[in-house]
Amino acid sequence: MKTKLHTAFLYPLILIFSSFLKGKKTEFKNFFINEKKHSTKENILEVISEENEFYSQIKYFFDKSCPLYDKANILFKIDISKAPEDKKYFAFDFQRVLNIFYTMSMLSSRIPNNNIDVDFICEKQKLSETQINHLLRYSLLTFASKKVDTLYFDTKLLKDDKSLLAYETMLSYLQDTTLVNFSNAKNLYVITCKQDKKSFDIIWSSNDDIELTEFGKVYDKYGKLATKNIKISTSPIYAFHK
Repeated sequence: MKTKLHTAFLYPLILIFSSFLKGKKTEFKNFFINEKKHSTKENILEVISEENEFYSQIKYFFDKSCPLYDKANILFKIDISKAPEDKKYFAFDFQRVLNIFYTMSMLSSRIPNNNIDVDFICEKQKLSETQINHLLRYSLLTFASKKVDTLYFDTKLLKDDKSLLAYETMLSYLQDTTLVNFSNAKNLYVITCKQDKKSFDIIWSSNDDIELTEFGKVYDKYGKLATKNIKISTSPIYAFHK
């Protein structure tokens, strides 16, 4: 009973802090990893979130009977058929829940580390174009949060060449990149990055297509140069500044 009451008391506080706590990560070298390697000397708090669930996990971050941890590792079981921007209970999409886990880790006296680690777990299958877009957007939102130290995803879960190409194309743009800014206005998402003195935006819409204007070269999610009918859609694009 004490744990349930404690969780209920902490819940509104966590929601409040999660709305304004900013991420602090600035170095993205080796951010995306395909093989998990934790030191045996590290004590890791691992929790699982399925369908953007987090409430039942609060106790693990604030129970004083728990040991001290070196790191919090969040395993997201993602349904790749659903978009990360879809809201559960009209409020909690993936981005919001990621912010909440980060907040719990920051507020917890059991975990001294600034940022969390994230794992993506999904069913091994051949992905449709829509599902490929969803996977990329889950990954991009994690990257842009500045609240995650490493994102682990086993690419062996990708059974087809197209989904693997899209994922590896994203890695080629983001690995060792400087994150300049992330903005979201209604359905439009824009991540501004700098790599080798070149600035580019990663752009997508969670709903309607939007016209793209005043950019230099634009590449689709497979790294192919787009030359006509260029629009911002649910499929992320890489748009280089003029």
